[in-house]
Amino acid sequence: MLSLLLATSLAWADPLTEPETSYYGASILEGDTDVVFDNVYNLEYETESSTYAFFEGSTLYVGNSDEYGNSIDGIIEFFWFQSSIDRGTDFYVAVIKVRATPGHDCPWYLGGTECELWADDWADIGEYPVISVEAITDVTREQGAFRWDWAVPFENYGIDAYGQLSFTNQYGIGSSSSSGAEGSAMTAVTIPDGTNINGVPVSGGAGAESEVQVKGFLTSDYKVQTQYDVTLYEWDVFVNGRADLVAWDVFLNLGVRADQSAYHEFFLPLQVEFGQAFTMDEFNFLASFDTGNINPFSHQIGLSVQDITISVPYWQPTEEEVTEPADEPEPSDDHQDEIVEDTAADEIIEEPEESEPLELETSEPVKSGCSVTKTRNGWWYPALLGIFLFRRRSI
Repeated sequence: MLSLLLATSLAWADPLTEPETSYYGASILEGDTDVVFDNVYNLEYETESSTYAFFEGSTLYVGNSDEYGNSIDGIIEFFWFQSSIDRGTDFYVAVIKVRATPGHDCPWYLGGTECELWADDWADIGEYPVISVEAITDVTREQGAFRWDWAVPFENYGIDAYGQLSFTNQYGIGSSSSSGAEGSAMTAVTIPDGTNINGVPVSGGAGAESEVQVKGFLTSDYKVQTQYDVTLYEWDVFVNGRADLVAWDVFLNLGVRADQSAYHEFFLPLQVEFGQAFTMDEFNFLASFDTGNINPFSHQIGLSVQDITISVPYWQPTEEEVTEPADEPEPSDDHQDEIVEDTAADEIIEEPEESEPLELETSEPVKSGCSVTKTRNGWWYPALLGIFLFRRRSI
């Protein structure tokens, strides 16, 4: 199966720029805040000084080594997608980068001091992965599961290539459109001549590209992608995916470059109910080595990171996503006149806060159009009336 020997200088190609992992519409989670873990053990689930796991910013570093100088090391980063398909869940993706490196201090009496990766050749018994990554969660909690259908790679594949091959891994979920999109892809973007992918010859040379695995629909708005170089000859990757387990095993088929490092990258999508934390019970890493030509048995080292808990980060929408209230239109001249009239009317009918009862003045009834003024000295009026009546009688 697959021999992957990778000299791992990372190659950059458009649209990738430094750093090696680019992401759009996703937030990288902060270590020891958004992502935490309980402990780290060796293969025997024992604490060992050579085994390590720690966060440096948003990056989780893990690894282990042995007395021969063999080592396995990993770099993991976790991302959360702000915009995703409306399924009432949060979507995450773990970007996993793993390297197995043979040492230089193997026992001389076993055939030499140079250790090698375990290759499937005539002197070795059994097939053992040069790199193995395994993620486990307990689905009986009914709180989260692995989206194995969108993992990268999500199915078995094999490559025969004599030279350096560049891969691009991509995963994306969400879209600016109402329908949304979800997809993953593994693409060979630099291919040596004479390369076979899954047993099929592909065109090589400058600018040659070929799809290794593509699933779904990718969007440029919401995705995480990486690009890396691999120097390999013959290797196979076997994938086991379930809701509670995703595992990748990389096998080396040819021992020509077994003294070089093996490297691979994986994408692990996670899904959990909206607002809930996702718990990965075990995150296991393993590498297999050949400690001597006359030793037919493999030598393995590895580690297990326990109880990784992933939570949604604190997040605010960008300025473009914040909806600001629309400015009210300025009133027209006619509308302004109406406002003035209404204001004046309000002032006219407005009653004073405190008022005294009004006293009405009384006046004499009016018999003609002339007004009558009431005075205190009105004694002469009856006298004139009496004189007038006396004169009528005399006549």
